[in-house]
Amino acid sequence: MLASLVDKSCSPKESFVSLSPESSPVALRSRKSTQKPGSDKHVLVCITNAPIPFPTPSKQKFPGRISTMPPHKSFKSTRRASDVPFPGSSVPGPFLFLRRVQSGSYGEAIAVCELDGQWLQGAPGRVLCMKVFNKSTSLLRGLIPGIVQEVLSYRMMARAHARADDEGGAFVMSLEASLQDENRLFFVMELMDCDLLAVLNGHRFPRKANARRWICQIALGLSFIHASGVIHRDLKPENLLLDAAGTIRISDFGSAHTEKMWDALDPSKVYAHEVTGTYAYMAPEMLCNRKKSKSQIKMYGLAVDYWSLGCVGFELVSDEGECLFDTEEELQKYQTWPETAAATYLSFAGLSEDAESLLSGLLDLDPLQRFGIAALREHPYFQNDSGVSEFSSPRGPSVCHPGETQHSYGFVPEEPDLVEGHRNLFTVCLDPPEDDETFEHFGWINPKGIWGTV
Repeated sequence: MLASLVDKSCSPKESFVSLSPESSPVALRSRKSTQKPGSDKHVLVCITNAPIPFPTPSKQKFPGRISTMPPHKSFKSTRRASDVPFPGSSVPGPFLFLRRVQSGSYGEAIAVCELDGQWLQGAPGRVLCMKVFNKSTSLLRGLIPGIVQEVLSYRMMARAHARADDEGGAFVMSLEASLQDENRLFFVMELMDCDLLAVLNGHRFPRKANARRWICQIALGLSFIHASGVIHRDLKPENLLLDAAGTIRISDFGSAHTEKMWDALDPSKVYAHEVTGTYAYMAPEMLCNRKKSKSQIKMYGLAVDYWSLGCVGFELVSDEGECLFDTEEELQKYQTWPETAAATYLSFAGLSEDAESLLSGLLDLDPLQRFGIAALREHPYFQNDSGVSEFSSPRGPSVCHPGETQHSYGFVPEEPDLVEGHRNLFTVCLDPPEDDETFEHFGWINPKGIWGTV
């Protein structure tokens, strides 16, 4: 099915998926064969009861590429055992399992080492992160729309990298490749040190000492994301990763909204209506669509991401570092706070005047009045004692806790085939077996990434 979503005339590393999947839940039913669990022989029949990423035929606004998309709202995935070896391709790898980074209902993230030709000659192997999704499980649990949405978002941002020199791209994760084998899908990315949630819990970097730089980096990253035609919609500490130098990278685009035309988003326009993300960081204009009929639903725009930035910013600059809107009652209290009151809702947090002004602008209930990148660049909160704005040099190293040092993950175990009792070697390809059309054209190599010349 993904086969028909990519321009056939493009090479694998130039191909771009041209679909904009709905973010609403997809109910999937399955029928398995009578084979034993784990057998390669099985049949999955998945029927959607909600829109899935196959809109009616449309034209994409970029030269020479018109993609015809299947008009139907259901699909069938059949995978059969075959004596034919899984097809190879000139793709990165193989990859050796090093350790598990994180596990979740979606799959797991693992650290891997690329065992390429340079490694065989004695050079250190490149250490990367792989997000691993089981194909069958993803189909059964209705995870495919989110996976496709994430791939699409990263591809759109890679295209934006190719057409513009935007400083904000340095603060957004890049997808180096989307690969697969017969049973699994892989996202390959740079391996990060930690996420911002770990920092809020005391890991490595003091939050208040780095707050100004991190808020600046997130704002620049959001500006790049929006210039790529994407609204993130789930900005929160868990989705803000940090590298060894303490530089922020915005990640996890499974809840993102993408515009079909791939143009930069206009702050004055509205684009989406779905309620998605994490409650404590959702903007009021998104939350108001809960339990509304179609006639009552209101559209919203990119300002929802700046509201989320305000929520994250509060956790960075406040004394306690706690979530601002943990409950619905707290948000309602903020929304109904009297404008004529002597103190603002944020006064209780002991913020500096500039920090309170910054957060009040990001948490403006009117999305048209809410601070965006232009207002943030001019805000006095980001100026140091010499009057120099953080935006003039946002990429410097972050402050570490005493005794902590910046480090690198560029290592290879002495016995790379015997790590944690595993002998896991991942051999990956761009294309699935010939009889599995569901994930055809899922494979992609970022033309601006580390394997761009492959």
